[in-house]
Amino acid sequence: MSTSFSRFAGLVVALTVLVAGHGAFAACDPETALYEDEFDFLDVSWGSADDSILINDDALQIQGSGGVVNLETKTKAADVCVDVTIEEAEKASDSPAGVVFWWQDWQNYYAVFVWADGWVEVRRMEDGESKTLFTQEADAVNAGAGAVNNIELALQPKDATLIVNGTEVRRFKAKGPKDGGAVGLYGISPDGAPATFSFDNLIVNAR
Repeated sequence: MSTSFSRFAGLVVALTVLVAGHGAFAACDPETALYEDEFDFLDVSWGSADDSILINDDALQIQGSGGVVNLETKTKAADVCVDVTIEEAEKASDSPAGVVFWWQDWQNYYAVFVWADGWVEVRRMEDGESKTLFTQEADAVNAGAGAVNNIELALQPKDATLIVNGTEVRRFKAKGPKDGGAVGLYGISPDGAPATFSFDNLIVNAR
């Protein structure tokens, strides 16, 4: 992750060790899921495949920069789990993979991003203006291109908890939309530096 994306001075926060039980871990259960996808094919709820968003090796892949949401995941409070991989990135430190949540439209949503060098960040896009809620290095992140990271989110109406590979990273204040929001997937690569991001085993349970 580089300063060109969002590691601004003063926003870097040391890894915070939270007391066990302070925030509920995501309780993802495919048997009772609002939406579950192993991506053996591209379901119509994701839209149509194109050159940047497609299914490959039983995973949803985003090539370059782009995002996709699934309106069937719309809920006010939810448990979200998904495996995220930065498969290839010419500039890995500038190419995060993300999970979008509480999406209303591309002007209003939250997103958690993970970098191949072990950093995580949560952002809010409100009326087209982006705000970083926190940025921190997390020991729980499996670093390096090709590493799989399981991202979990426990979403409640007024706060959310981020869990990476079974380790709680941070609980933070956030405000879900009155009518609920959807879950999506996101990849970002800088111009002239191609990247490929993969997502698998998505589970969304309503709370």
